[in-house]
Amino acid sequence: MGEAIKELVEDWNKEINGLTLQEWANELYNAMKEKITKEKLTFKVVNPGTVMKLLFLWKYMRNPYLHIMASRRDELKRKRRNAKLFYLDLYAGNGVVEVKIEDDSIKIPGSSVLALLAPILLHQERKQTPPYGYYWDLIVLNDIDDSYRKLLRERYQYILKQTTLMPIYRIYHALPSEVKDKWVAITEYNCEKDETWNFFKQYFLQTVKGPNGWIHGLIFLDPPSPSAMPFRFLKELLTVPSDIIALLHTGIFVKHVYEQKYTVDTLANILDCDRSKAESLLQKTHSYEELEKEYVNKFRNLLQGVRMQGISKGSPYRDFVKEIRLYTGKGHYHLVVATRTTAGPEYEEWHNWSAKFAEEVEELSKYDQLDHAVIDILTGRQATL
Repeated sequence: MGEAIKELVEDWNKEINGLTLQEWANELYNAMKEKITKEKLTFKVVNPGTVMKLLFLWKYMRNPYLHIMASRRDELKRKRRNAKLFYLDLYAGNGVVEVKIEDDSIKIPGSSVLALLAPILLHQERKQTPPYGYYWDLIVLNDIDDSYRKLLRERYQYILKQTTLMPIYRIYHALPSEVKDKWVAITEYNCEKDETWNFFKQYFLQTVKGPNGWIHGLIFLDPPSPSAMPFRFLKELLTVPSDIIALLHTGIFVKHVYEQKYTVDTLANILDCDRSKAESLLQKTHSYEELEKEYVNKFRNLLQGVRMQGISKGSPYRDFVKEIRLYTGKGHYHLVVATRTTAGPEYEEWHNWSAKFAEEVEELSKYDQLDHAVIDILTGRQATL
C-alpha cells in the first residue's frame, strides 16, 4: 500500500464516539429500517472505486479544512468580524452508501453524514470542552428526493443525540433568513435549473455573509450525471469563497456525447460553450480521449478562472486544481479538488500528500486495481494492497 493511501486508511478507521465509520453507517441503517422502505434506506454503489471520493473528503474536511479555517474564523471573530464557515452538499443523498462487493455489501456514511462526524472527531482527538471550536455555522444538504431528505433529518437527529461533542444544531427544511445559530438546512432545489445556482450565490454572499461579514465554505459536488451539473450555471456559485471537491462522471459524458444523447443546447450548458462548439462535438469526429480532455479542461478552467468575491487577503482565484483519474471496472471518473495556494507548513504538507495520493490512485487505476483496493480498505484487508 502506498504511504498516502495508508494515511487515508488510518483516518478512515478511527472511532468517533466509540464507533468506526462503518459502525455508524450500520447504526443509522438499523435505526431507520422500521420507518421507511428498505429500497430507500441506502444509496447503492456498484463501482467501489468511486468510494475513494468519500475517503478523500473525510480526510480533507478535518485536515486541512476545519483545522485551518476554524482558526481563521476565530481570529476574525476576535476582531469583531461576523465570520462563518459553511458546508454545501448539492446532491446530498440519504446519508448511508451501500457498496456492492461480489455477493455482499458494506454500508458506509455518505458525504452528508461525514460533514457532521468530522467536527466530532476533531473535538474528540483534541479533547476540547465547550465552547467547541470546530463546527460549521451552516450545513446545507440539498436533494430532490423527498425520502432522502426525510432520512437525512432523522439521521442527523440520531447522531446529535448520541454525542455531546458537538454544538447543538437546529435542523430545518428551509434556509434561514439570518444565520445566528448553528443551522442544518435540508433543501430540495433542482440543480438542473439556472435559478438554483444563482439563488445559492446570492444567499451565501448576501444573507449568510451579512454586513461586515466573512464567509468561506467547503462545497462537495457529486452529481448523478453531467447534465445535473451544467458548467454554465455552476460558475455562478463559484464566486462564493470556497474550496471545491467534485466527482466528474467523465465516462458518462463521453459516452453520451459520442452516442448523441445530448441535445445541442444541453451540451452547450454542460460545457458552458456556444452552440457551434456543441454541434461540432456531437458530430462523432472526436475521439473518446479528446472528448474527455474537453470536459475535464473546461472544468479546470472554470475553477481557476472564476474570481471569488470578498477575498481581502491573497489571491481571489482557486489557483490550485488537482485532477485524479479514477478508472473502475464499470466506469471512468475524475476526482477534482480546487483551492487557493496559501503559505505555511500545513498547506505544504497537504499539498505534498495530495500529489502522492493522486500518483498512487492513478497507478491503481492504470492496472485496473482501484475497485480491489477500495474493497480491501472497506473489508480490512489493507495489507493486500
